[in-house]
Amino acid sequence: MTSATVRKNPYIRNPYIVGPPISEPELFFGRRKKFDFIEDNLRQGAQVILFYGQRRIGKSTVLKQIPNFVGQNDFVFVQFDLQNKSQLPLSRVLDSLGQAIINQLQLWSDHSKLPTVTELKTNPTLFYESFLPKVYQELGYKKLVLLLDEFDVLSSDNPASSKESSVNTFFPYLQSLIEQDQRLFIITFIGRQLDDMPKLLGLFKGAPSQKVGLLSERNATELITEPAKGSLTYDSEAIDAILALASGHPYFTQVLCHALFSQARTEQKWQVTCDDVTRIVDDAIEIGEGGLTWFRDGLPIPERVIFSAVAEAQKKAERK
Repeated sequence: MTSATVRKNPYIRNPYIVGPPISEPELFFGRRKKFDFIEDNLRQGAQVILFYGQRRIGKSTVLKQIPNFVGQNDFVFVQFDLQNKSQLPLSRVLDSLGQAIINQLQLWSDHSKLPTVTELKTNPTLFYESFLPKVYQELGYKKLVLLLDEFDVLSSDNPASSKESSVNTFFPYLQSLIEQDQRLFIITFIGRQLDDMPKLLGLFKGAPSQKVGLLSERNATELITEPAKGSLTYDSEAIDAILALASGHPYFTQVLCHALFSQARTEQKWQVTCDDVTRIVDDAIEIGEGGLTWFRDGLPIPERVIFSAVAEAQKKAERK
């Protein structure tokens, strides 16, 4: 795509993605060592792998990219989001997980039929005694890897949780499942520090773990320049300004670049300068407001208090 083409079409799609995880491998930059870590551990027989990091740091994007970069000849991957499932009974979580396995692996024959919710409620072991063996027959020699997103929602200390809710039942069920099933692997993505989840660490002792953190300067620069390559160009000072503002955080980098691309499209000015970056900060904050709220809501209460205190102190300083 050339700059001339872009100028003829001011409504060209903004290539910077704000909000949903990135599934296209060509729009994914950095994190390649994560996939080496995953592949090494899977091939060494590690049945549980833990990834953790703050919200909006890119964990769900890493999860979605795993099938593109890891063990395609030997493993099949099923993505399962645990968000909003903490208060469901175990039987319904297992039913949802089973449906995800069937649909994502396209196992629609009667041979792979899932037990009913009622049957799973009466006997949860049917999931791995009856259902999973049928799945393995369909997969042949390949092994099944569950990619569990928002895993930490099941560790919430919620006094309203019933004893039957997945908060209290899913972790021990997974432990039992792993102990009895050598063909099943689990990779979890957790939006908290592992030290904040002693129950999880106690159940999966010795599981390899790795933090999903900030991008390196090189990878952050690729995230800035590559998605709009051929249409939008950045002065070196503009890149430095974005790096300074976002500090290698992928979400905030995407937000800033999304605002810059929108501004360039509106003004038909396809060379980004440091002044352009300064001008779009307020727009970027507005675009990223939903993500900022989500980020704050995911913090432990003590950290929210600190953030609020700092914000209030800053307001008082500005008034003076």
